[in-house]
Formats: sequence, C-alpha cells, structure tokens
Amino acid sequence: MICIYDKDEPTKVINSRAHKKLPIVWRRRQGADTQKTFTTYERPALADNKKITLMDGSVSTFNLGKLLLSISFAFAHDRHAAQFDSLALAQTVEDKLSMDTDELTPANIVRTTYQTLKNFDELAAIQYAARHKLIPKMKNSRHPSTK
Repeated sequence: MICIYDKDEPTKVINSRAHKKLPIVWRRRQGADTQKTFTTYERPALADNKKITLMDGSVSTFNLGKLLLSISFAFAHDRHAAQFDSLALAQTVEDKLSMDTDELTPANIVRTTYQTLKNFDELAAIQYAARHKLIPKMKNSRHPSTK
C-alpha cells in the first residue's frame, strides 16, 4: 500500500487486528521514509466474493450503490438520515450478508436490510417493507355511509 502522506513511498504494517464480530481488519501502517503512521480499516467487498442468484436462475453481482439508494428512499421522513446514515446502514447490511452462509438472493438482501433498518428506525423499516412488498396490500375497508 502507498503512504497517504507521500504517494511514492511504500508502507509497512506495524500492527494488525481482526474485528471479533465483523469481517473487518484494522491495520496500523507506517511510511518507510517519513515514519508517519496512519490507520486503515479493510473489509471485503461482497461483489467480489458472492454472486446473487436471481429468481430466473441467472447470476448477478451485488451492487452497494443500489442498496444505498434503496435505503435512502426509506428515509423520506428524515432527510438527514437519508444523507448521512444510509451509507453506514448499507455497509452494515453488506457485512451481514458477507458473513451469512446462505445463498445470496434478492429475498435475503431484502430481509437483511429490513431487519437492519428495523433496529435503526422503525418508520424507515416500514417504508422499506412497503416498497419491497413485504407488507401485503390492504383492501379498502367499508366506510360507514354518512346520511
């Protein structure tokens, strides 16, 4: 890896730790010449490790951008969360999916995203569930007639 302080300078890892629960590795790096240190957090990209099996049997790659947009749409009631929390939530879903041993399907992605949103914001979870048809449509109930 190159040094963030000097692009031409190589670095060496002086300390490294794996996260206990997530697929993340923390590394302390040091520039070979400048001796300046910095920290990196490395996580696997789901698109490189698992393929999505679609309903028609075809295979596709995971797209974090699509998930990010889908989550941000669920925050129509909270623009701040849509702007600032959606990426962290999408990465949380990606981490959960990368640790899951089940086959990666659109249904698994929707279910995992819903559960993650439910833990973060109940209203966003409901909006996400409605958008992805997890909530059955309700038929119009009879309204009492007014005379």
